[in-house]
Amino acid sequence: MRSSVYIFSLLLVSLLVVVNQVKAQNNTLLQAADSLYTGNKWKAAKEKYVSYLADTSAAKNAVAWNRLGYCNYNLGLYQDALTDFNKVLANKPVPPVRNVAMTRMSRVYAAMNKIDESTEWLAKATSAGYNSLPDLDSLADYKNVRESPKFAEIRKQMYEILYPCTKEPHSHDFDFWIGDWDTYATGTKFLTGHSHIEVMAGGCAILENYTSTQSYSGKSFNYYDPAKGKWEQDWVGAGGPGDRSRYYNGEYRDGAMHFTSETTDAKGVKTLGNFIFYNIDKDTVRQYLELSTDGGKTYQVSYDLTYIRKK
Repeated sequence: MRSSVYIFSLLLVSLLVVVNQVKAQNNTLLQAADSLYTGNKWKAAKEKYVSYLADTSAAKNAVAWNRLGYCNYNLGLYQDALTDFNKVLANKPVPPVRNVAMTRMSRVYAAMNKIDESTEWLAKATSAGYNSLPDLDSLADYKNVRESPKFAEIRKQMYEILYPCTKEPHSHDFDFWIGDWDTYATGTKFLTGHSHIEVMAGGCAILENYTSTQSYSGKSFNYYDPAKGKWEQDWVGAGGPGDRSRYYNGEYRDGAMHFTSETTDAKGVKTLGNFIFYNIDKDTVRQYLELSTDGGKTYQVSYDLTYIRKK
């Protein structure tokens, strides 16, 4: 009996040694494959991955299958690449690995000029969280696919996921002000300054950069607040702490963006304001501010400028 137990123990130890040796060999193979992969040595890396994945204990390594698929893709072995990427998905990998496999399948089909299959997998990847606009716009694989209406739809979906403000219709109410302008005293040819108006924060705001001909400068930050259903503007000028203004209740109506303002000075005098941007035409905007210190009974013009778009 003791002899049998002793023999069994020796066999178990020998088996464990063999298993550990196999694991060590596989780890060495994987490290070599990964090193070749990062060096873009696709053929040599493929050979190592094939040897590594031949072991049943390694067959569930989704990352290795993913990299083998990318090797085959770069070698022009597209069917083999698709087989590898399907094995990635069959192993139910973590989301980042799954998304990479889906997008690479889309690229393989694009390289094969199979537009429908390419956009199908791209749509799946986008729905699963893939959001690399630069890839869609620059990868050579998508050269032909970009002409597909489905591709344009997917790109729009991705863009709106990345930049949700662009989906809000009112976020474009002030787009007529975007551009480069020379500003004049309205009704004259007297140049007062220059203004560069740009979209910022993924379409969530518009930034004004104003410089006068007298070295004065200032900036305004304009945005639509969906909770209030109104636009707001914050202005900061170079004139110090007193050169700051806030405008509220912004609403585009009757061909113009209308703001209001209300301030109270140190003496308790309240000033009301109407701040209006008239969308005259695609190359002309009139900016007009009037103020009242008698509760809105009468108003005085604070300034009146006309923006002419630079050619």
